[in-house]
Amino acid sequence: MQLDLPTFRKIEAVGWTIVICSLILFFGNFFTFVGVCLLIRHGFMIFKRTQLPDVDPAGKWVLVTGCDSGFGLGLAKRLYERGFNVFATCLDPRQAGGTELRTLGSPGGGDGDGAGTGSKGGVLKVMALDVTDDVSVAHCLEMVRRECANSGLWGLVNNAGCNFVGDVELTTVEQYLMQGNVNLYGAVRTCKAFLPLIRQARGRVVNVTSVKGLCVSPSCAAYCLTKFALEAFSDSLRIEMEQFGVGVSIVEPCNFGGVTGCLNEPALKTYIIHLYLIHPGCLKIKNLYPQRQLEEARKCAFTTAPTIEPVLSAFEDALCSPCPKLRYLVKGSNSYFDFY
Repeated sequence: MQLDLPTFRKIEAVGWTIVICSLILFFGNFFTFVGVCLLIRHGFMIFKRTQLPDVDPAGKWVLVTGCDSGFGLGLAKRLYERGFNVFATCLDPRQAGGTELRTLGSPGGGDGDGAGTGSKGGVLKVMALDVTDDVSVAHCLEMVRRECANSGLWGLVNNAGCNFVGDVELTTVEQYLMQGNVNLYGAVRTCKAFLPLIRQARGRVVNVTSVKGLCVSPSCAAYCLTKFALEAFSDSLRIEMEQFGVGVSIVEPCNFGGVTGCLNEPALKTYIIHLYLIHPGCLKIKNLYPQRQLEEARKCAFTTAPTIEPVLSAFEDALCSPCPKLRYLVKGSNSYFDFY
């Protein structure tokens, strides 16, 4: 039997209606099922975070890199006051940050080796560590093993980092490599060195990236590159470490540069000197770019968060919560919007 065109169109419309309704029914049930599963999982995580006790810091060792200033210095003090045993590593322990920590950790508050015991039983040890130097990392590992060979290392906080402001064309390859060696490969070195001790303790790794590891801004290509890469490294490491009961979290601070000193006037002037004066090759093209970096960085410093307390709280939760988050995006601004 041959169908005329109007009849064929009607049959076609009915057929498509049946197909579409079937798809809606299938995917509607599918997405409902997925939604219920996610809701149950989310509820279970909320229960664990709110009802289960925090990690007991007694006898647990945490190593923090980059304790010379900023987040690292504040975190070392916070963990020590909470009762953790802390390895506070500095690029140069003789500078102000290392001196402050040694004074805090020494018996009687004097200027000693920083190996005293706090009011809650914690121990604070100040050590030198250059995360770009394999020999320095190996030496630090040996010192850590002496202290926690039996217990393992509960936490590793890869906080050490550096920043550089500059347009892609004005930034030298050496400056890209320098940032990568500190921000990315420094974290890789310490993870590879200390993972056996962390696995032993079924502990935590906390890597510090940035909001600029999620979105980019002009004049920050080298910095963003390292932070995006560290995000990927951390996500891969988390999957690998799950079988050993090791947690991996990422802390992503926004604009805290003013309060940490990264955007103070001496630091800003150093950026510009490195960008325009130290590398003569840039002089040929620097006039093509407005020297806006200094003013834009000053604006960021003006709108920076007034305290590093939110970042320290994120670190603390990542190390102490029974169910730490995968990511801690920490707003950093003194206004409603963070334009970092």
